[in-house]
Amino acid sequence: MKNSFRNFIELPGTYLFLLTQVWKQNVFNKKYLLPEIGLFEPSNDGSVSKEDIKKITDYYALGVSAVLGTSFCVLRGSKMKLPERKSLSYLGGISGLLDDLFDDTTKEASNLEELILKPKEMHPNTTHEALLLQLYTKGLQYVSCSKKVQQQALNVFSAQKESLKQKDASIFTSELKKLTLKKGGTSFLYYRYCLENSPNEAEEKLIYHLGGLMQLGNDIFDVWKDHQDKITTLATNTSNIQELRNYFHSQLNKTFELAAFCDYPSKNREKFLRIISLGIARVFVGLDQFERLQHLSKGEFCIEKFSRRELICDMQKPKNQLKAIQYYFKILNENHIRLPRAK
Repeated sequence: MKNSFRNFIELPGTYLFLLTQVWKQNVFNKKYLLPEIGLFEPSNDGSVSKEDIKKITDYYALGVSAVLGTSFCVLRGSKMKLPERKSLSYLGGISGLLDDLFDDTTKEASNLEELILKPKEMHPNTTHEALLLQLYTKGLQYVSCSKKVQQQALNVFSAQKESLKQKDASIFTSELKKLTLKKGGTSFLYYRYCLENSPNEAEEKLIYHLGGLMQLGNDIFDVWKDHQDKITTLATNTSNIQELRNYFHSQLNKTFELAAFCDYPSKNREKFLRIISLGIARVFVGLDQFERLQHLSKGEFCIEKFSRRELICDMQKPKNQLKAIQYYFKILNENHIRLPRAK
């Protein structure tokens, strides 16, 4: 009862804190990021669309810096500095551009590995490559150890290449679990290295696992899109949503367990876990929706039988937002033993 009450009174403050961080990042994007991107508009050969720009400013740079970067800073116990925000915004912002190189053959880079390790020697062939190169080199200027960031970017590239195996519908579940963890884990560590202080081994394990958990959550929400693109994920490959829910839940519990091994003050770890729990709670709302579909389909979750409308979980709906808040409380209450308490 005491834990439930405390979680309830902490929620408004956590929401307000994150909304403030989003506002700060939007101000940053207008002042620094948009003018940088605007330099490429006059010479755009058509390879950079308005949607590409929107993904940079409204999705990746915003989410990576305002939410993920902020949570990392909360964990370490110090505010984000301007150089760190710049590195996260530029290096995080290119995530969508990099994804395009794997998803769209018309945007294939000449040599992505060379771009990562030797950006100064690269000569872009398209506006897409030029913008990617500009933001990448700009971001590297603000990190404390560019070599470590570049090596981790190479790890992300390697994970992306391995994830091409997901085009094979016969891929084993065990392989999907490894690919999901690696794809999300390498990306989160890449973002974490953009901050000044390097993580120790315990924090690296936490961040890597959290990345895998978030990747799985994204796959659950992208089940319709991935099915249409013929990409096999743990979500598209399941016929039993309860099994998927159990696996996701076990990985969530492990995240709380790994946080206990980080030697940051308990109040930092607690606030960090509260922030990420807000993002994770929505996944259970999606799983609930899929479970209802399974019940309507004679106890088997079969994507082919469902429409786009049925498979997309709209988190803008008030009822789904309310359910997410309920799951947020449930996550914290279930993990109250693992949740570090401030002294």
